[in-house]
Amino acid sequence: MFNTIDEVYDYLYNQKKLSKRVNLERIKRAYTDLNIKINYKIIHIAGTNGKGSTAFYIKNILSSINKRVGLFVSPFILRFNERIQVNDRFISDSEIIHYSNILYTYNEDYKVKYNDVIPFFELTLLMALMYYQDRGIDVAVIECGLGGLLDSTNFLDTDISIITNVGYDHMAQLGSTLDEIADHKLGIARVGHPLITAVSDELKDKFINYSKENNINLIRVNDDVTDIYLDSYTHFKYKNIEYKTSLLGLYQAYNASIAIEATKLYDSKITDELINYALSDYNWPGRFEIVSKNPIIILDGAHNISAMEALEDSIKKLYPNKKINIIFTALVDKEYGKMINSLDNIANKYYFTNINDLRASNIDDFKNFTNKEYKMISNMDDAIDQAIKEIKEDEIILITGSLHFISMARKYILK
Repeated sequence: MFNTIDEVYDYLYNQKKLSKRVNLERIKRAYTDLNIKINYKIIHIAGTNGKGSTAFYIKNILSSINKRVGLFVSPFILRFNERIQVNDRFISDSEIIHYSNILYTYNEDYKVKYNDVIPFFELTLLMALMYYQDRGIDVAVIECGLGGLLDSTNFLDTDISIITNVGYDHMAQLGSTLDEIADHKLGIARVGHPLITAVSDELKDKFINYSKENNINLIRVNDDVTDIYLDSYTHFKYKNIEYKTSLLGLYQAYNASIAIEATKLYDSKITDELINYALSDYNWPGRFEIVSKNPIIILDGAHNISAMEALEDSIKKLYPNKKINIIFTALVDKEYGKMINSLDNIANKYYFTNINDLRASNIDDFKNFTNKEYKMISNMDDAIDQAIKEIKEDEIILITGSLHFISMARKYILK
């Protein structure tokens, strides 16, 4: 049994699945055995990028009409507690300890009975569902961990499904083509229920055909998003109505439009004025976050080629006359070569660095993918210090490549 939060984390992070997941029977069994009840609506979100910001937009909008909104997201930027929220309240350390003691007892019995282990992500999901039950929520916004079809969140009976977009990431698990990856994402769609997406033109027909075949009400927002521009907000029109969001990035117009559709499906009486207020009154760490204005330092958790291309477009729009110095690292299982190739379109020079992570890349590999000036500084703190020391008046610093990386960089910079 656990008495401290550090004991909990040491246990949770060491619970790893014993074999590749081929069905959802384990999470279903645990849900039933623990007598968890769901008496609320569920909005389920999959997608290569934009899941988190879309989820936060929905939470913000529905909270503003006095709904108790459960939010389940991953990964976290600052602390584990971010994964499980009700409205603007994170689950507390004492609550994590409480639910972890229940789950520990159950998991130990499960190991003996089934010769299997409930892994970290599933334990975290079960903790969230137990917490939501005790908090008496009205609606849960649940973000997929990986893919969709065999993601452990997909056992839930969802009311609204969202697939933000489909790009190249997690190919070892989901497939090497967009079609194969899309098949996994589409696994969260439910017969007779709405599916909202901003999927690209390349997959438009696939989504249309799948929805017709399965009696799914498909809502694709792309053609109704217009007039996007950036200043201190992301401004856009959706269905000819003007909105703005405090999160910067051209792609945020599409994420926010998905959230608008989802919240209006949940409550058709919600007003555009209230939606606009909720969208424009939020700051989310690590998503095109300006952590310093002198010098300008931007943190962005882009960690795949689709996200990197979107980041590149936003940087060009917002800082057309600035030179971009990039502090970069990525995890070894990511396509960091393609990410660097994309960043080369905006990079003035690089500071390649590393972090203390079992999946950290060999930074010597990074130099093989660019012809721009670069420095190799293995210690992250030193890389940040040197980039700030050397910055010139017409330059800005962009820190990107990994959510884990920018989380650590953010702590160092703000400290």
